[in-house]
Amino acid sequence: MESIEKYFASMGIELSNMAILLGVLVLATLLLGAIARFIFGKRSTLSAAVSSAIGILFIYTLAVVLNSAGVGYEKYVAPLPFTILSQDTMCIYAPTGHYAIVCSELLSMVILSFLVNLADRWIPKGKHALTWIASRTLVVIIGYAMHLLVVYLFATYLPEGIVTYAPTIMLGLLVLFLVTGIMKWVIGTLLSATVNPFIGAMYTFFFANVIGKMVTRAMLTTAILYGLVYLLNNMGIMAIAIGSAALVAYIPFLLILAALWYIVNKIF
Repeated sequence: MESIEKYFASMGIELSNMAILLGVLVLATLLLGAIARFIFGKRSTLSAAVSSAIGILFIYTLAVVLNSAGVGYEKYVAPLPFTILSQDTMCIYAPTGHYAIVCSELLSMVILSFLVNLADRWIPKGKHALTWIASRTLVVIIGYAMHLLVVYLFATYLPEGIVTYAPTIMLGLLVLFLVTGIMKWVIGTLLSATVNPFIGAMYTFFFANVIGKMVTRAMLTTAILYGLVYLLNNMGIMAIAIGSAALVAYIPFLLILAALWYIVNKIF
């Protein structure tokens, strides 16, 4: 065991951190999936958000594998939310501190999650495990490609002042509208009372409209991923090696993640 740890350490990989990362991911996924199914039933919005969160992690792992393969994909890995690239290391962090940076990172993740959900709706699921995983891999590739396009358009065509403050405004409005929609659900469930038409309209958008449901799922996915990264940061896991020597460690991780994604979709 010690020789294996030394082998991975020579590539800049802490084997214990990889084991912790995988363990936390599996336990958190199964726990959230079980809670979602027990409270809201199978195929609920929360269950879909858990599945989307795994899909986003699949993008991160795939991006790391491509970067580790030494094929010059650094510029495509850099825009991933909650990450900072530094030579052969990817720092993962839950954004805190300056509100503009926090909102920018969170909104970027909401957009990425929304686009992945949109691609998921377009592309049919395969009937068997291999075709299902292949089709979902295509989903995350298309979703991330659209995210890269959005990031490029924002950076190229929006004035600097708008780029700085727009994420705060947009994220604030999304949270406000989502909360008003939840208020309608809570009031309607507990009191069966007529609510304000604006609150009713927000509920209809976020919980009854197709696009609104995807926005809600994207925000839940963002909250799940932020919580996961925050937990990992508190456990001392803040960086992973992404050099070419580390490739051997991430291919098995990618396969395990794909299997977990498939299992979660079948069970929850």
